[in-house]
Amino acid sequence: MKKSLLFAGLCLGAINLASAQIFSENFNGVPLTGGTGVLPAGWAQYNVDGLTPASATSYMGTSAWVVRAQSGNNVATSTSWYNPAGVSNDWMVTPAITIPNTGNPYLRFKEMAFEAAYADGYRVFISTTGNTVADFTNPPVLTVAAANATGLTTKLVNLSGNMGQTIYIAFQNNSNDKNLLFIDDVEVVDLPAYDARLNSINLPRYGVVNTNTSMILNVSNDGSQAITSLTIDWNDGAAHSATISGLNIAPGASANVTHTTPVNYSTVEEKTINVNITQVNANTDAVPANNTGTSRFNSTSSAPDKGVLIEEGTGTWCGWCPRGAIAMEYMYDTYGSQGFIGIAVHNQDPMTVSAYDNAANFGGYPSCNVDRTILDASVSQGLFEQYFAARKDLPVPASITIAPTISGQDITIPVSAQFVTKFAAANFRLAVVVVEDDVTGTSSGYNQTNYYAGNANGPMGGYESKPDPVPAADMVYDHVGRALLGGYNGQTGSVPAAISDGQTASYTFNYTVPATSDMAQIKLVALLIDQADGSVVNAKEVKAQGGVAVEEKDENAFSFNIYPNPSTDFLNVSLENNSNVNTLTVVDMNGKVVYTREISGSENLLSVPVSQLSKGNYLISVSGAAASYTKVFVKN
Repeated sequence: MKKSLLFAGLCLGAINLASAQIFSENFNGVPLTGGTGVLPAGWAQYNVDGLTPASATSYMGTSAWVVRAQSGNNVATSTSWYNPAGVSNDWMVTPAITIPNTGNPYLRFKEMAFEAAYADGYRVFISTTGNTVADFTNPPVLTVAAANATGLTTKLVNLSGNMGQTIYIAFQNNSNDKNLLFIDDVEVVDLPAYDARLNSINLPRYGVVNTNTSMILNVSNDGSQAITSLTIDWNDGAAHSATISGLNIAPGASANVTHTTPVNYSTVEEKTINVNITQVNANTDAVPANNTGTSRFNSTSSAPDKGVLIEEGTGTWCGWCPRGAIAMEYMYDTYGSQGFIGIAVHNQDPMTVSAYDNAANFGGYPSCNVDRTILDASVSQGLFEQYFAARKDLPVPASITIAPTISGQDITIPVSAQFVTKFAAANFRLAVVVVEDDVTGTSSGYNQTNYYAGNANGPMGGYESKPDPVPAADMVYDHVGRALLGGYNGQTGSVPAAISDGQTASYTFNYTVPATSDMAQIKLVALLIDQADGSVVNAKEVKAQGGVAVEEKDENAFSFNIYPNPSTDFLNVSLENNSNVNTLTVVDMNGKVVYTREISGSENLLSVPVSQLSKGNYLISVSGAAASYTKVFVKN
């Protein structure tokens, strides 16, 4: 097994300030050098094992614990990954803390193991005599065999037995050849008896009329008494209050609670739903400020089919990326007729579209974005199935149609979204991703690095029988993202803000397929993107040649030609039937707009200065209110 080397993607929460604090430390005030810092003043650490950290955790040096930066927060970090392997015996001790004689004192902190397969455990001790290892003679007050690897998890220790005392609290990593342990937000607090905290509202964004949609609330117990019942109101203009009994949420724990009144509308509605926990165990909640949340919900008149988009980050340099290629083929073979859509977003190889690669923002390879909602997720055949199953039946606000037509190397791509709900002020956009199958190349950049060669990491769809690297002559790449029409976030103005049930929003994209691509292998993926969160709410994929080849153009359509191409100083743009054209834009392959200008209806020939541009490929687009045309030119 290979331990994960990444130190990224943690969701680090802030300290809960609702309870009366006796002591607190979130490590965010620690200055860092090279991403690593020492424990705050007054804290002690003891490297009892004296072992040498593995190269991946060499930043530990000889320290038992360090502070590391992640996602704008700091965490105290310890390792049990040594070379040679061994058992950790690393201690971190708080300053002296005086516990009051009154109240409900608790130790509260957050813990997390970096990797589930190598989850570090730990013990917590209390001393009333000093802060050295020898002072912690009493049994541990908390023992955790393996910390939670899915996210920072709150732990509580009752300190009522230490009231009136001055104590030291020690965290000991006692793991045998694991990975990393994180401790954060260490507090001693006076907990109220009843304090429920609403963490999140799990309510699908859309639901079909006359259909029950469950509302699931994630609730934490920040009080000292176990939660056995909650009274919760959700309000959309009318109150829907219910008491949910039979709960058992221990202090410091969290649980999902389903409201007994589902969301259900008999007509198409657009609603803002406010949720409030009004009572805990039939008592008033001591901290009402953390009891509320808001969610949006639209009922739909019907249930359009949903396409599930998985954009996979890959690269020919990535030895683990054959796993993604095999998973993608399996999904198309198994679920291609059921709405699965896959796009390979290449990184640092000849098939890279930098604007796509940069916007997708993958943290490692292979990884994937699912409907741009589940971000930077892991890649495997089984995981792809899970992602698809979780999203394929979600209600959506609109269906999508895409009907391309071809004239030579030019593709006209009308895209429509047929809405089945209403919005007073929506912010959707349409976009098209051009995709190509059966891509090959002869340069070394098309060689595929293969960590599965020789069955070194188990079977992988035949890659275990191929060499490392697989020569370019033996590689064929499918589902390759080639161009973004409308940009990564979609075409501005392609969907109106006010939308009624049954309304259709349409936009026509145009694209010239480069001579180096094969029209027979081109696919087009239409996207409906919600700008509120960047999510792809629906997607549709078609073959370009599934449309109709045409020779005559729509009399209302506009077109343009560019010459010379390649160009050195000026690029000439010849416009035809341009009364509906208003903007010309040049974009580099990183997605940066390097030139733009407005176009009047009387202009038929434009000269675009390109001498100032760096050598390379660029996209030039002319667009209007209902359509856009895009071509590629080369700057010499």
